[in-house]
Amino acid sequence: MNRILIHSGYVVTMNKNREIYKDGAIYIEGPLIKGLGKTEDLKARHTADKEIDASGCLVLPGLIDAHNHVVQYLSKGIADDVPAYKCLYERIFPYETYLTEEDVYWSAMGNFLEMIKSGTTCFCDSGGYYPDRSVEAAIRIGIRGITNRSTRDIEDPMFPLPPNLRENREKTLMKAEDLVRKWNRAEKDRIRAWVSLRVIFNVSDDLARAIKLLADKYNVGIHAHLACSREENEGALERWGVRSLERFYNLGLFGPNLLLIHMGFPNEREIKRLKENDVKIVHCPGGSMHFASGVISNKMIPKMMNAGLTVALGNDSATAGRCLDMVRTMHLAADAHKDATENPEAIGAYRALEMGTIDGARALLWEDQIGSLEEGKKADLIILQTSNPEWHPLMDPITNLIYSADGKSVDTVIIDGKIIMEHRNILTVNEREVIANVDRASSEVMKRIGVKIEPRWKVIP
Repeated sequence: MNRILIHSGYVVTMNKNREIYKDGAIYIEGPLIKGLGKTEDLKARHTADKEIDASGCLVLPGLIDAHNHVVQYLSKGIADDVPAYKCLYERIFPYETYLTEEDVYWSAMGNFLEMIKSGTTCFCDSGGYYPDRSVEAAIRIGIRGITNRSTRDIEDPMFPLPPNLRENREKTLMKAEDLVRKWNRAEKDRIRAWVSLRVIFNVSDDLARAIKLLADKYNVGIHAHLACSREENEGALERWGVRSLERFYNLGLFGPNLLLIHMGFPNEREIKRLKENDVKIVHCPGGSMHFASGVISNKMIPKMMNAGLTVALGNDSATAGRCLDMVRTMHLAADAHKDATENPEAIGAYRALEMGTIDGARALLWEDQIGSLEEGKKADLIILQTSNPEWHPLMDPITNLIYSADGKSVDTVIIDGKIIMEHRNILTVNEREVIANVDRASSEVMKRIGVKIEPRWKVIP
């Protein structure tokens, strides 16, 4: 059994008491943390096959990206400065129809590579159409995560779906159940599978109820975009006579296994119902800001947090959020709401770090194993170098991390007790090979779609 001792670091546990060890150590056996405390104590009690000197380093639980569109990595750049619904229905959804199984594999591999390089150890994929290939990439590179398959069964006349994305209810349910049966708790529980409701306007009442039954049958979560914009609520009122959240509530979807993405436009009554049913929320500040969705300016994210709801963070995608660096995303969450609410304590650095770690684990129904550094939990952790200028003066490592640094400070990544990146070198895949295949696959997909992104200013050859 592989044994690792990390010592002499500034260890931020994120445990219930939020304890920090100034000269801390972590002892790992196999996939689990078997010891945590002061360096002197752990060195006296444990011998290891490998020791990692974390002097001058910050040691954290691995970061958790609670909402990510893995298959959109190859489309990075096609949704810049474009309204959200135009982007989705005229660019992203058509793009997804042109993806081959190989494209999905390289999209996922590039996505996971960028995640790991910036300290993300766990993801929740919103869903695509060849999820087996994205899982294959996750297994190969060594990341932890949740897979989904997109489910849709109706169309909105205002936003027609590409033909290849149109499915009937029976087919979409069958494929969703097959995915859960095949992958949930695979790879010694490093891979899980949930069910998904992709977009409210493409989901019938019958499909929503059936997905809830499926989730409860297999004890998995439901991943759904909801209350993303003012226009969404207006459209739901026009079509169903109720707002988006009220529709899901009336259909019986509310419960601890419902994960709602974006969630910028609930009202006070809906927030109360969300709390009563322990519904989980994922805030994607980068994606919301990139699409000018109004989530930040509507000021509801801090209200939900103050009401006691679990609010995690997501990068959305390399296309929507544009960046898969969870440190940058925590920065956005910490700072953007200060400006919107004119309150310097609206979220702040410490709460943002909770959102990116333990709250992410809670949202993904995985808090018993990940999200904090504690004995008995999975050994998912990151080591960050603090020697670069942006870290100094080093009065408070946590606020320096959130406000001054970024994911490039991540030196070492351990997932499930295995070293996946060491001194910024990925050990499980050939990074240059991945990047070359991402570029090739993206170019081929763009040719199929007929999309060509040109600089807006004159480029002189």
